[in-house]
Amino acid sequence: MSKLVDRKKSGIFSALDIAKYLNYLHNKIYGKDISPLKLQKVLFFLFGEWGAFVQKASDENDGKKLKEYSKYLFNEDFQSWVYGPVINEVYKHFNNEQLSEEELFNDDRKRYVGSFIKDLAQELFELSDFRLVELTHQMDCWKNKFNPEQAYHNNVMDKEEIINEFARQI
Repeated sequence: MSKLVDRKKSGIFSALDIAKYLNYLHNKIYGKDISPLKLQKVLFFLFGEWGAFVQKASDENDGKKLKEYSKYLFNEDFQSWVYGPVINEVYKHFNNEQLSEEELFNDDRKRYVGSFIKDLAQELFELSDFRLVELTHQMDCWKNKFNPEQAYHNNVMDKEEIINEFARQI
């Protein structure tokens, strides 16, 4: 028996593919690879902002169109590490690879999401790595899962809690 997939809870991309695109975009703008710290924080803000954007969609303008999209940009979980949220799979497997817009956003639905990613990523790139860390440390969704007493800082952060916190800020 096949497992039914809830389209609204299924990621649009893989986090690793978005990481490769972010490196491509960062290289295109700054002529160098994105730092691992900035990469993780930009992934976090993209995930939260996209989820909040879709969740808060109204029936006006793009609201109907947005309701067709999953609010999960990707399926991978964030963990609460010392310097903020981290996707362990990206941390372990990202090797400064690049994926262009044409390769990742290869249909109309993905191009729509791609323009959102590109615009927000460019704004986030302008912030320093540690400014991004500082911003994540102010968020309850990270604070609620981070325990400085633990030997390993890898508590999984709840996706809905992340999206809801971003949605409250819109």
